[in-house]
Amino acid sequence: MISSMIQKSVLLAATVLTLAACSQEGLIKGAALSTKITQGDVYVSLKTQVDSNNLQIMSVQLPIYNPENPVEMLGMLNVSSLVPGITDIDLVLNFSRVTKIPALQAEKGLPNGTLFPVMGVKADEWYSIPLSDSRVSKLYLNLDLQAPKVVLGYALGTDSLSAGIVANLFTGFSAQGVTGYGGVYSGLLPGQSGVAVFADVSSILKSSAPGVAFVDRTSKSRQNKVAEKLMQLNQRKSLLRVR
Repeated sequence: MISSMIQKSVLLAATVLTLAACSQEGLIKGAALSTKITQGDVYVSLKTQVDSNNLQIMSVQLPIYNPENPVEMLGMLNVSSLVPGITDIDLVLNFSRVTKIPALQAEKGLPNGTLFPVMGVKADEWYSIPLSDSRVSKLYLNLDLQAPKVVLGYALGTDSLSAGIVANLFTGFSAQGVTGYGGVYSGLLPGQSGVAVFADVSSILKSSAPGVAFVDRTSKSRQNKVAEKLMQLNQRKSLLRVR
């Protein structure tokens, strides 16, 4: 019995160390940002690549509609796995139209109640638009035209990622001139867990203003619990369905 307990303890310790290494490398393996002008509107394309060896997400297309005019499509978020080990998340957004909507939903933090893992932006300038008709998957925008700074992000809700605690497991990324923060968040209630990515896209305003930083205050012990949940999902080869 004691030998069995020791073996389990050693296995758990090894699992946590492995997951800690994975979290340091990060779930986001690549990113790219581009813009184009169509009929006078600026369209932003943010592509991120998720390490699907650590996190497998079911392919899905989530249209983004104008909350004031539901027949007007503002963009699309597409999740697909075309290359083994990589899940592509492509966001295309009519940035010009979004910034002209007068009554976007104000936000204070992630669905699990924690603050956004972004510093150097105005805390009262966070807004969201639902992805498709979801109540838990959202597009996030923080826009400060005076700075000028723009942070674009999204949360893809999936209850499978709940570790039974409120915690986040985020790491930074920098690729092709795009800096950001990505990972998973866990909550206690349905709709409070999922995958989130945030990126500094201030360059679309031709801005080089410094000051956007990415940080999360989740303790290491809570991060380890989220990492353990990820390992369990990976061992079962669970395919996460976005809500």
